[in-house]
Amino acid sequence: MVTGNKATIEKTMQMGLGEALERLLRLHNVVSQAVGSPAQVDEYNMILEALNETKLDLGFDCDLDGVPDTVAIFAESAKTGCCRILPADTSRRKSKPTSRRRR
Repeated sequence: MVTGNKATIEKTMQMGLGEALERLLRLHNVVSQAVGSPAQVDEYNMILEALNETKLDLGFDCDLDGVPDTVAIFAESAKTGCCRILPADTSRRKSKPTSRRRR
């Protein structure tokens, strides 16, 4: 893209979700053991940030009242195994145009 006298080069790449998760897990091992290089820490944070751009609708109804419970219910559900994933309510989602982040 050329603007006036300034040329800007846009560098992007795509990575499959499985590949991103695999790379994130490998980087997590070295970063969490404090043996990762600054470049590995940056890559870990960049992949994590990119993955967090995708939001998942999760709803758990452990008391079967039809209302999704809060995150605090995870500890209880681990003991009882009573939770199940509810169908996504997509009416809450805002429709927004997809945009690519520039780096």
